[in-house]
Amino acid sequence: MLLGNKVTVFGGTGFVGKAVVNELSKAGYEIKVVVRRSERFREFLLYPNTTLHTLESYENAEQLNAAVSGADIVVNLTTDRSTGTEMVEQNKLASITQKMKPAIESAGVKRVLSLSQIGANNDAPNSDWFGLLGEVDNLMHNIANAAVTIFKPSLLIGAEDDTTARFIKQLNRIDLLMVANSGTVVQPLWVKDFAQAMVSTIKEEATFGHKLEMAGEERLTLKELGELVAELMQKDAIVFPMCKLNAKIMAALGGFAPVASVSKSQLLMLPHDMISESDFSSQFGFAPSSLEWVISTYATPHDIRERYNFYRKEAGRDAKELA
Repeated sequence: MLLGNKVTVFGGTGFVGKAVVNELSKAGYEIKVVVRRSERFREFLLYPNTTLHTLESYENAEQLNAAVSGADIVVNLTTDRSTGTEMVEQNKLASITQKMKPAIESAGVKRVLSLSQIGANNDAPNSDWFGLLGEVDNLMHNIANAAVTIFKPSLLIGAEDDTTARFIKQLNRIDLLMVANSGTVVQPLWVKDFAQAMVSTIKEEATFGHKLEMAGEERLTLKELGELVAELMQKDAIVFPMCKLNAKIMAALGGFAPVASVSKSQLLMLPHDMISESDFSSQFGFAPSSLEWVISTYATPHDIRERYNFYRKEAGRDAKELA
């Protein structure tokens, strides 16, 4: 497939989007990030070859068509729940995808990449998060005359994520960590590894038309993940499950909650195990970063981190892996 260099990114202002836009920029793509209020996201202009496009509403057909006009590639990250004021409401995800689909088709876009999640299920009711994801996946997967890949990661982690970063915030308050959905088993994957893998597939014909599960190499429960964060922070903390009712109350209180370790998106996205038999290294040609190393880059006290980097250098490890 002859593929151009112009990319339009929807839902690109959050935790996942920043990593993906950065990786697209490093790969030399010409990027248009679609936002409601461009004045709030001027930092994206620091990425080479990146511009902002205003889309006040998906009901605005003229602005939507202009967003994809001339694009060779569309990256749809609207299912990301970390985009703040730019986040598409859950009950509107399917309807905005229904509007994006004909706009993408009319623009003659040749390549589409779309974010989903392990567990997306066509058989679940549309009112359920995983059923909704299944509906969005199907809409994107059936875009006419485009090679589409759906990406279904396990828990994505990094310095600004909605799970480990919350654990760190809570542990900085007190050596007591309550974990919602504590028994859910995940295979955490560094968001930068996810972004690198996603961008690497753009021209990989073997991925066209596929739904790819993406997971790290280590399986553990969310409670065990909290314990690992506490260990790396050198905290002698008590880590224990949070009951469902308490979790709902704390999530509803948001920034006013006395417990910082839970959020609405956690309760929405992590009620079930997110594990996969897919081998990341075989799929994408590089090994995912180790869980302990990734978390250490932003959880470990600064002096310990510097010593950790020294030993990695002495061991001849790649400089890009240093914290």
